[in-house]
Amino acid sequence: MSKLQLQTNCLGFELWDGDHLVTLYRVTEELPRTESPKPCFAPIYTPSGKLITEYRPADHAWHTGLYYGWVHVNDANLWGGPWYLPEIGKYEYVPNTHGRQAHESFDDITSEGDMVIVKETVTWRNARDDVMATEQRRFEFTSLTDRPGTFWSITSIIEPKVGTLTMSASKAARYSGLELRMGPPFADADHHTSEGRHGHEAIMGTRARWCCAVGACGGAVVMFDHPSNPRYPTCWFTRKNLMGAGLLMEGELTVERGESLRLRYGVVVLEADPADSFVESLYEAFAPEDKEADD
Repeated sequence: MSKLQLQTNCLGFELWDGDHLVTLYRVTEELPRTESPKPCFAPIYTPSGKLITEYRPADHAWHTGLYYGWVHVNDANLWGGPWYLPEIGKYEYVPNTHGRQAHESFDDITSEGDMVIVKETVTWRNARDDVMATEQRRFEFTSLTDRPGTFWSITSIIEPKVGTLTMSASKAARYSGLELRMGPPFADADHHTSEGRHGHEAIMGTRARWCCAVGACGGAVVMFDHPSNPRYPTCWFTRKNLMGAGLLMEGELTVERGESLRLRYGVVVLEADPADSFVESLYEAFAPEDKEADD
């Protein structure tokens, strides 16, 4: 088993497994404000080097690999691109709405045994660049012990700096939250979930503890929802080239100043389609104490 290594660079950091690049985390790249700039993982590779992600595709330049995108946060767009406007029934760019998730600092980068840990501070800023919230992110990366691949734990603690932080999804497709944009040759992925559903159309909007996407030319990515998250098990936003935890698909979420929103997700990057029993063993290690779904 190779030991994971992290190297900082001018964009953020690279994660390596031996001589294999696992991912690049981008935090400083200058992008158009209409894309609502945000930290992201792109590219992400399978253990054999197959590309999983698509970064700033021509059809949706604000899709940036694996990222947190929040469509509506008070009066700000932290996803990028146009908003769907129900009153006119179409997507439009709305002036003076595009905010950004601004990387402020890497607060700690350490190794504990075979685990690499990164702590980051991010601020949520509106179109005027006012701070709406601060976010503390913690990434934990480990190599799998019995097959090629890596396990990622992503924890965020979001604290409003305004009176009320109101978060909601797209008014049409209902996307918002942690999202993975997959690109060729991985795109046209085959999805399945912990609840036995198969195919992105059958999965869209349904609840599950985890969702897996198997690449058209090999490789697989699994995303885990943690039982401590609101609205567990989450609804999933799935298209052939998208997989996301749909925290806001069934309604808006508000957080008051003085409170915090804690989110935790897992990501597994694999070389091949895993058996459900293997995914369940990883999920049990990630979330050993189950709980009933929220009402």
